[in-house]
Amino acid sequence: MKRLLFTMTMVAAFGVASAQTEQGGWLLGASTNLGFTSTSVDGADDNFTTFNLDTRVGYFLMDNLAAGLDLSFQNEKQGDDKFSATVIGPFARYYFGGTFFVGAGYGAASAKNDDDDTVKGGLLSLEAGYPIWFGDNVALEPSLNYGIGSGDILEDTSIFGLQVGFSLYF
Repeated sequence: MKRLLFTMTMVAAFGVASAQTEQGGWLLGASTNLGFTSTSVDGADDNFTTFNLDTRVGYFLMDNLAAGLDLSFQNEKQGDDKFSATVIGPFARYYFGGTFFVGAGYGAASAKNDDDDTVKGGLLSLEAGYPIWFGDNVALEPSLNYGIGSGDILEDTSIFGLQVGFSLYF
């Protein structure tokens, strides 16, 4: 009897979790790395410390598959040098039954340094995470992220970090 009750509870929980990721739904989210990102650049003496705020809007093209647009604002510091960056680009995310997700995206980056010089580049990013559902439409989404940079701003750059996101599902 206990096993049957446990199985029924798990099936019900799975059904509620996967309902938010159905075709035609919307995803609206925000996340930050809260300073937990460590970035190393080949040949650099100092590591970066970074604070960013990422926002995203996505549409579920089919059950469990969302695609949309990411917009990120970043402030970075390396030694005494500071600069800010904006990154915008597409993303896709796949949910495995509403209990685990993987995603990828590409962002075009533009940054200014202390001298107001503008540099550009790109960032290919990968993510894996676990939504913690609060009700039918709200999730806290911790995730591990990895990025590979290119261009003037991000050449020879790799990024690994832990992000905590908050998303609304409509």
